[in-house]
Amino acid sequence: MAGRQNRVPYYLQVKHSIIENIKNQSWKPGEKIPSENQLMQQHQVSRSTIRQAISQLAQEGILETKRGKSTTVKKKPSDHVKNPGVIQTEKGSEFSVHLIRTVHGKKMDFAKKMLGLTEEQSVYMYERLRLADGIPIAFQQLFVPEHIVEALTDEDLLVFDFHSHLEEIGVIASYSKDYVSASLANTYEADFLGVVAGDPLVDLTRITLGIDQSPLEYCRTKYLPSYFDFTVETRG
Repeated sequence: MAGRQNRVPYYLQVKHSIIENIKNQSWKPGEKIPSENQLMQQHQVSRSTIRQAISQLAQEGILETKRGKSTTVKKKPSDHVKNPGVIQTEKGSEFSVHLIRTVHGKKMDFAKKMLGLTEEQSVYMYERLRLADGIPIAFQQLFVPEHIVEALTDEDLLVFDFHSHLEEIGVIASYSKDYVSASLANTYEADFLGVVAGDPLVDLTRITLGIDQSPLEYCRTKYLPSYFDFTVETRG
């Protein structure tokens, strides 16, 4: 049953349930999934909710739907995107996030370019302060397309690792690329991080795409160097 006390939209709860059934091989590629009526009864939701969940999974290439025929599993969802040769570590034992502000509009041209959005599409920008043991360690600007924001709750925006959290809310990533560089704190960032403008920071930029290559997030995080490790392992 879809959780009535859960703030995640019902269709996303159903979507996540379908994904889990495919991942644990209850439903394998080529097999039919339960009918709409069966899913409605199982989750105690409306037909439109079931259809919305199935439609998104079909768009993501996980399910295959044909008019007048049963919906089948097309492929198993990929696990959360990881590069086994790259290890990113934030130092601390208890991590939390403070949401500084939210900006919504069509004028964030650079972010929209990075996300591959059109001029008419909107984007949300979330400024977040990441803390370890109550100490600010990173200033983050997270840019998310409007269609992804529709699936988010207030609690989702306070998750420390938003990138890893995407799959938990039913948004499956298939590609992620990180850029690491050095930068200097500007006055605005320095105030939040408790440093002086001009102090060095580690700048981590990430772009994440979905299964259908649609943009999921463009994120820029600026770390205090003493709280961030980035290790690359290569093998001959």
